[in-house]
Parts: sequence; C-alpha cells; structure tokens
Amino acid sequence: MRRTALLLVFVLSVTIFTYPTTLENQETRTWSTSSASLDIKVLDNNGLPLSGAVVTVTDAWTGLTVAGPENLLGSRLVFDNLPAGPVRISVTHSNYASGMGFVILFADDVFETDVSLIPFDANLNISGTAGSDVTLTLNGHVEELQTTLNATGNATLAVPNGGSGWVSSTNENSASLISWSGEESIVISDNATMRIFGWPENASDTGMLRIEHHPSGYWELVDWSGEVDENLPRTTEGEWKIYNSEGGIRVGQPLTSNDSSQLNITGLLTNQDEAPSPKWEGQAYLNMTSAPEKGETFNLTWEASFTIPTDFGTPQIPDRSLGLIGQVDRWFGNRDGNLGFGEQAGFSMFHGENMWVESNHLFLFDEQPLNGLVNRSNFSITQNDSIGAGYYSWDETAALQGEAAFGSSRIFWFPVRGDALEAIPITVNLPSGWEVRYSPQIDLLTGNQSTFTVNRSLSPTVGMWTVTVGPNQAPISDGHLEDRPGLAIPLSDNVTLTSECSDSGMSELSSHWELRRNGEIQTESDNESFTFTPETVNYSHGNVVNATLTCSDWDEASSNWWIDLYVDGEVPMASINTTEEAGGDIPPYFHYLGNVGEFEVRAGSLLTVIAETEDDSGAGVTVIWRSNKSEGWEQHDIGFADQFNQGNDVNWMHMSVEERHLQRELTVYSLEMELTDGAGNSNATSWNVTILDGTPPTITAEVMVDGNPIGPLNPAMEESETVMNLTRSFDDIDAIENTIWAVFLDGFPLLTNGTWDEVRIFPLPQMNVGTHELKLYAMDTSGNIREVISNPVVDPQVPASVSGVEINVDGIPVIGESGMLSVTIVNIGSTNAKVTACYHEQCSREWDSGEATADRPATVILPLEVSEFKRGEISVEVTWTDQVTGEEGTFTIESDISPKSPWAEKADEIIAVILFSLLGYLMYKGRKERDDTPF
Repeated sequence: MRRTALLLVFVLSVTIFTYPTTLENQETRTWSTSSASLDIKVLDNNGLPLSGAVVTVTDAWTGLTVAGPENLLGSRLVFDNLPAGPVRISVTHSNYASGMGFVILFADDVFETDVSLIPFDANLNISGTAGSDVTLTLNGHVEELQTTLNATGNATLAVPNGGSGWVSSTNENSASLISWSGEESIVISDNATMRIFGWPENASDTGMLRIEHHPSGYWELVDWSGEVDENLPRTTEGEWKIYNSEGGIRVGQPLTSNDSSQLNITGLLTNQDEAPSPKWEGQAYLNMTSAPEKGETFNLTWEASFTIPTDFGTPQIPDRSLGLIGQVDRWFGNRDGNLGFGEQAGFSMFHGENMWVESNHLFLFDEQPLNGLVNRSNFSITQNDSIGAGYYSWDETAALQGEAAFGSSRIFWFPVRGDALEAIPITVNLPSGWEVRYSPQIDLLTGNQSTFTVNRSLSPTVGMWTVTVGPNQAPISDGHLEDRPGLAIPLSDNVTLTSECSDSGMSELSSHWELRRNGEIQTESDNESFTFTPETVNYSHGNVVNATLTCSDWDEASSNWWIDLYVDGEVPMASINTTEEAGGDIPPYFHYLGNVGEFEVRAGSLLTVIAETEDDSGAGVTVIWRSNKSEGWEQHDIGFADQFNQGNDVNWMHMSVEERHLQRELTVYSLEMELTDGAGNSNATSWNVTILDGTPPTITAEVMVDGNPIGPLNPAMEESETVMNLTRSFDDIDAIENTIWAVFLDGFPLLTNGTWDEVRIFPLPQMNVGTHELKLYAMDTSGNIREVISNPVVDPQVPASVSGVEINVDGIPVIGESGMLSVTIVNIGSTNAKVTACYHEQCSREWDSGEATADRPATVILPLEVSEFKRGEISVEVTWTDQVTGEEGTFTIESDISPKSPWAEKADEIIAVILFSLLGYLMYKGRKERDDTPF
C-alpha cells in the first residue's frame, strides 16, 4: 500500500513546528521491524525537481541515523528496510535552506513525501574588521553559514530572500553577536568583549558554567577552577543567562544580565550548591503475558512512568544539546528563552501523536525490537521558576508483540547509549515457569529468577546488556564430603557434608539433607553445610550412611544428589618388610619389626622399609614415616629407602685432636610410622634405631723429613731422617687407643698388630731415591678396617754427580783419519751441569748433563767430532761443572776400541797376491819335473 503525506518543511520564516495529524486506523496496523519504506522527492520552491540534495533519516526515539546521509544524483530516492514508527528527516543542499520534517512509518508500507527547499537567492553584504570570522545562524536552519572578512573588511553570504537569524563575529580583539532580519547589508563594529569574572569562597572549588544568550540561541560550557575569567560577545539585543551546571543539568537560579563590558559573577559561584539538582524518576514494567516459544509470536504489556530533567533534550526534534526547553522554545516558540503555555501545548500534542512503535530505544528480544501501539498520558513540563530546575514527564502503556527466533536461546537485549531514558529502571516479569538463565551483567541486575530489573545508568560503558531467559530448569545438585579423601568416615568424629547446588541466573536455592541407615531416616538438615557425628545419630562401625541432598529453586523444581559413606571406627594396620643392605660382599639382612620397639642398623647401610597396609573399609591408607635422622625428615609413601649414618655426636675432622680421640656412644634415632585411613582413623608405631659402627678409622698420615712436612720445599733425600706422623687420625666411635695398626713399606712389614702408641709417631727406614709405596692399615673394635696407601718420594742429591757410561764410534776408526765418537754420561744429581768431552785435546762444545729425578737419573749422549784418530785404545776425558753449586769434576772414560793402521784395510789383497804368486811358482816347478818322466 502506498501512502502520501506532505513532509513538513522548516522554512526560514516559520517559527512554529507543525506536526502531522493522527493517521486513520492506526490501531489496525501490523508493526514489524525494518520493513518500512520512505519515498522522497526533493523539489525547489517552484515545485520542480532538485538534484544534488543530501538526505538523512533519524529514528525519532533513539536519535540514531537509520538511513543516509545519502547524496541524491537526481531528485528522488527510496529508502527501504527502515524501522516502523516516527522518524525525523533532514534535507540539505549547498544552494538551498535545509528542509526538515517528521513522519510515522508503517511496516510493509511505503510512505511518499515531497520536500520543497527554499533557495539562497539573495546576498548579505557584511563589513567590519578585516580578518574577522563571521558565522550566520539562520532561523529554521540547522546548518551555519560561515565566511571571513577580506583585507578590505568585506564579505558576501548567499542567503534566502526574506530570511532571518543571528550573526556572530570574532577577531583577536573583539567578539559581537548581531540580530539579522533580512537586511541586504550589516556593519559589525568592534566593541571589544563582555568580560565575566568571579571567585568562589574557597580557592580550591571547581565547577562548570552554562552560559546562554536569548533569543540568539548562543550557548557554551565553561569549566573553572578557583576563579572564572571569560570573554563573551558584545550584543545590543537579548539577555545573558549564566547557570551553574552539574552532570549536564542546570542547577538553581541563573544570573541574568544585559550586555555589559564586564560582569562580576562571584555571587553565582559562591552559592552554586544552594539549589538542588533535578533527578531522574520513574519506573517501567514489561510483563510477558505469554511464553516466547521458538519461532512463535508472543504478547507483552508495557507500563512506564518517566520524569526526565528538562536539560536532557529529545531526539524527536533537532538541537538536542539545547535541552528540551531550548528545543521547544526554538522550534515551537519564539526563541525568547522562556517556555510559554502555547509552546508547551504544541510540543505535548506533537509528543503524544508521535509515540514509538518499535522498542529499539528500550529493549529488543532475540535481537529484534518489540512492537505495538503506545498510548501516552499525563504529559507535563514542570518549571520551578527556572528553566534549569525543571522536568518533563509522561506515562506510557502499550500492548506489545514479539517474535521469538528459531535458535535455542531466548535473549533480551538492552541497548546502552547514554540516553536520558536509560536512567529509568525496567522491571521484566517473565511468564509463569520461566527464569533468568544467564547475563554477563548479572551483578548489575536486581530481583529474582522470574522478575528482574535493569538499570542501564549503572553501566560503566556503552554497548548492549543481554539477559538470557528460558523455561525453568531444575537446579543441578552436587555436594562433597569435606576433608575426607574417600568414602569412609570416622565413627566418633565430626563429618561435614557440603551442598554445591548450582542454577543459572539469579536463583536462590535451598538445600535439604537426609541421612538414612537401611532405608530409615536417622537425621535431617536444611543447611547447606551439614555436620554430624555418626555414633550420635545411631550409626556404628561397619554401617553405611546413605546421604541424600535435595536442591530446590524458587519454582520448587528440584534434583537430588546422594552418596554412600562407610562408617569406619577402627584404626588401620600394616605388616612391615625391612631390608638392610651394607654393600660389598656383605649379604642383605632382613629385620623383623613386629612387636619390637627397637632394632640395629649398620652405619652407612641402605635401609629399605615397606608397609603393607590393610583397613576394613577397603579404602586406601596414607602412610607417613618420620625420623629425627635429619631435620624435617618425612616420607609420604608406603615405604622408603635411605641410609642411616652416625649422628653429629661422633668424632669428626672439625674437632680438636684431643676431642676426636675420645670414646663416643652409638647414635640412636627414632623412626615413626603413622597410618591414616580414609575416615581419619590413625595408628602410629615407633622404633628406636641404633646405628652400629660401620665406619673404619680415618687415617691422616703426614710424612716428616728432618722434623718438617715433606714437600717441594723440604724433599726427602737418601740421607734424610723420615718419620710418619699419624696424630690427627681418629675413629668415629672408638677411642684412638683402642685401634690396631699395621705399616708396610714397599711390601715389607714394618709393623703388625701395632698399638696407637707404637704407630702415632713412626720412624721410617732410609729409602733409596725413587717413589715408594707406604701402606697403612687401621682397625677399630667393630672390625672395620681402613687401608690407606701413600707414596713418599726420595729425591736425588742436590749437587750434580756426573759419571761416564760408554764410548761408541761411528764406523771403524783409522789412525790418522777423522770420525765421530758418541760419549754416554749419566747425572745422578738433581741439578744441571755443563759438560765437555775431549779426545787427545780434540774437545766438544759444552753440553747440558740434564737433571736426575726420583724416577731415573739423567742420561745424555754427547757427540764428539774427531779430526784425527791416534794410535792406541780410545779414551775420552770429561769435565763437568754444576750450574747451581759450582761444584766440578773430571773423569776419563776408557774403551777397548783402537783405531786401525791405514794398510790394514788392504791386508787381504796383499795376502791374496802373495798366495797367487806362490801357487804359480809351485805349478811351474812341478811341470819341469814331469818333463823328465817317460810320460
């Protein structure tokens, strides 16, 4: 269905806001969300199409833009998917005065309207101080026209013919506010500014002022601290009203003044708290008369009473920041700053004829607004002799409808935008059998599961509050047994059962406990926490307590939770397996700890103890082992494995020599096993553990050389007097004189079965140069034997002692020929010597002899080059000088090597020649003799 209505246009000559009359058959309309359409044609003052306009559509109850701003390429535009209900339309154009109006849209309907704009067809010539910024506010026009005076102090503004308004001008030294009534030109004079100033009684006071000028509509807010010093425009018309402002609301009576060069407002600052500030009042009720089943339509009723401070304007008409009085005075009145009866009546009729039909500004259900016809009554605007201290109020009733979504959740949505209406609480009464399920803002809601109240002014931020509702569900019953690990409880101690019932939303739950034995109730409780002692309520050891918890909500829906508890009146028991492992070749030893109060363990042994627990409840048994063997020693397990050593009261290194040689007592530790069953019954058994002496004596041997400890600065020599000092040795338990000793040097026994007196200071026999093995044995009265091996070192003598070893010749020496000798020498001293070897005055250069060590002497082979061998056995004379002590020596090394004569090498050849010649002679002679024979 298409419906056409005239869109009301604000023209500059119109000062009374007119409104459409009630549309026929409104009550038969179907209201729905985002299904309305608006068909707008923009015309000029001659009724011709006008392109290039900008159209904006605003929801008249939320103040939110629902369409646009949309630039029209032509003169017509259709807006679809608009919410049903009253909307405010604004049309602007760069060459025309803006048009504005108010219509009511219907669901599934197209509303057609024509908008006629009045052109800027005249000029306003302005002159004044060059550089001044000039603003023209046109009556009936929401936009401002601005310009800046040029270098000659002139400017021109395009304005509608016959228009009116107010011109404000500012420059560095002056500010002016001038009424314009359609003249072709105005002149702006520099009259400086109107200076307002003042001081509160207390210098630390702060506040805010709202400064208004009527009828121009000029206003501003001024924050101040300690003082006020502000400049206002000069004007020859109207009056100024200055208010204290608190939270956006004008408080008390204003200070009123005409134009003046200066104005002292100290009195206003001092008395700013004398008048009370208006407050929001009212209450709204949304009653769900049918359940919102999935995908179905449901019904509600709406009852509300609103009382809003007049300083909070309405989105139904422009300039909401002026407050309701300012809005009504401007668009329904004469702009004089006062609210007359006619102005009130005009707005009251307009307000009542344009009530909301969709609840976007209040609430939504499943993300869609509720809709219906809203009836308004008891509308009034109350002024307490002052614009600032007033209220406007009205009542609303409505029969609403909603449509539930097809999802599984039903959700109320409450928009939070900082609107004045949000200060009025809304109470929602759910249908019978429905409840609040969940809300992120649950802490800010009041009421109960079936009735909750939302006060959106408590929200710290803007956004959306949501409350999920649904058919009542029984609470979830749950509970637990306090301080008990299992299902066993003690017979004679307190037992506590605690309810952990839970439910969605805001429900207050009740808990009821019943304890039964063999089906018969023994006791009951209505407390969340139920404490009882089994034996006092007719239970004995071995009985089963059947505990049942019933959780009920506000609608008597309930659920149960139960638990069976075994009454355990006996302590747990355990058999104990104990193994001692000394290590080495000693076999493990098994201890029996039943019915004994003490046992013995060899020091250093690994003691393994395992408890095999049993309890008639069948529940687990906690085992705790405690001992004073070390501070805080405690094991939480069925067993443990640990070493037990002697305690601190034994002989040890930190003691003086006299103290560590004393007789000590064996250490005795305590060992406790505590068994605790699931019911808390406990059983403790303890033993004394004697630590037997399992540690051999500690041998501390110090080798003394000539009365001082052996070392790099005091080495042992062959001729040194060496003594072994065992004074610092000790046994952990035995007195030192009760120990037995043995001493072996290089495998040879020096002492066997010796006493402490014999071994304490023990002289060692003279030892050759080298490293020796010194073995010490000590045994205490318990048979513990300690073996210590020491390796004393006897160093070689300090002065060098060089001697010859042998002479070797490279090849066969020949008399008169050259050759090479190798002379081997040895140094058994621990210092180096310079050595020279000579053969028949043929000497080598100086060589180092090397240094002997405890492990071996220094052996060196000296090369000696011989230029001519002499006849006779080869011998070499060696001269050496100790480089540390300066001692020296000379010795000769003999050899059995003799150089050969030169001809000796050809002796074989000479002999061969002689033999050959002799053989030839004999052959010749023999042949001559055969010639004489007959043959």
